[in-house]
Amino acid sequence: MPERKNKPYKEGELEVILSLAPTSANIGWLAKLLDRSEEAIQIVYKIAFEHGPFGLNADAQERKVFEAKERVGIRIGRRTPRNG
Repeated sequence: MPERKNKPYKEGELEVILSLAPTSANIGWLAKLLDRSEEAIQIVYKIAFEHGPFGLNADAQERKVFEAKERVGIRIGRRTPRNG
């Protein structure tokens, strides 16, 4: 089990995740480098780009992901958190 489960992301980590395409290989490398599960990395991508009901109660994480998207300059996918 990854050591950083349920710990906040360090400064710049969300930006690094969002700077890479969500390929299987990238998700695997990011999980190893950031000491997270592959599922945790996938959650970041889902929050950033999916439009369904996923993560409806993850307001704080959703806000942080969208702030990171803005800093990285990503202009596709959802632009604002559902509650924002």
